[in-house]
Order: sequence, then structure tokens, then C-alpha cells
Amino acid sequence: GFKFLKVFKESMSAKAPGRPVFEEMLSFIEKKKDCILLVWKLDRLARNALDGGKISWLMDRGLINEIRTPEKVFKNIPDDKFMMSLDFSIAKKYVDELSQNVKRGNRAKFARGEWPHQAPLGYKNDTSTKLIVVNPEKASYVKRMFALYATGRYSLKEIANMLYNEGLRTRSGNQYLRGQVQWVLRNTFYYGMMQREGKFYEGKHETLVTKTLFDQANEILTG
Repeated sequence: GFKFLKVFKESMSAKAPGRPVFEEMLSFIEKKKDCILLVWKLDRLARNALDGGKISWLMDRGLINEIRTPEKVFKNIPDDKFMMSLDFSIAKKYVDELSQNVKRGNRAKFARGEWPHQAPLGYKNDTSTKLIVVNPEKASYVKRMFALYATGRYSLKEIANMLYNEGLRTRSGNQYLRGQVQWVLRNTFYYGMMQREGKFYEGKHETLVTKTLFDQANEILTG
């Protein structure tokens, strides 16, 4: 007995605002008014306070008559809107707890000397062991950055140009810029210390430079 006016397919996660298809749906409801939403689950609509509030406000204004899921119907009445707000809050709580669990897991990995993120230049992520290993194709460029800059004879831009001419490329095939070279030279990861949230952890990964060479390069960087 329903006439489907439009189907919206949103691929982005609902945990953060700014989903283009979701915003398109809201604009559609503003124009059509008197709408019913059919959705697989409420947390597909929103798992953040802002988007949940937008849906509730459209219902308060009578632009959404009801929201239907396979399990329940939320009508534009006080009790249903209260239950809907609880469901949105539970979805938000799930996202928050998931984030906390990820952070807790990452802290445990740091404590074990493991790097839980994307490998920096000169390394690669080993999917079989989930550890960081040296990337032979790129590691030599990192070593050369430190060796060249520690001499004090080359600027960051000159080193970026030199390594580009020698074959160093970003993943998109572009040149590493001055700021990216500086980031490498300041990264303690290369002599074995992982830095996260103001703390240092000793890594199990193979180092590319010595602490002495790192300090020499950074003394020049800081003048």
C-alpha cells in the first residue's frame, strides 16, 4: 500500500555527520513533506547526535509521519519519539565504546612494541604477521635523507629534488615535498621509538637509522 517516491543508498558510515546521500534525503523530505521512512535499522540513519537530532526535528515538524524498520514502527507520537531517541542514543553509545576498544587495543599493541597503523615510508605492513617490516625499495631513500641532511650541506627542498630524480615517488606517483622530508627526519620511529599521545614506546621493528644520526639531523633542523 506504499508508493515509493525515492530510494537512497548511503555507503558512508553513520558514525559522523556529513554524509552526502543522507543530506540529500533530508532535503527531499523538506520538499515532499508528509513522508514515511523505511529503513533496515535506525542506526543506519544515525549513529551521531547531529544526524539523530535532524531526523527527530523533521518528525517534530510533521515532515516525517513515521519511520518503519522490519522490527518496529516509530510514529510521530511522544512515546515512539522517546523510544526512537533512546535507539539513537544506544547507537551513539556503541560507536563511542567501539572507539574506546580500538584505542585500548592500540595501547596494548604499543606496549608490546607493535605499530598498529599504516607503515611509514621505508616500511610496509605485513598482512600475514600484522607487523611492520622493512620495504627494501623505499628504505634506502629514508637512509639517504638522514645521511644527506646530517651533513648540513643540503636543504630539505634540495633533498626532495635529489630523491625525486633518483626515483622516489609517493603512492600517487608525485614528488615528496619539503614538508614530507621534514616529517621523516623528525619521526623517531626510524631509530626504534614509537611516539603516541606524548608517550614513547620501544618498537620491535628493524631500525633504519641510528639514534646518533637521527640526533645529528635534528640538531640541524632545530638550528
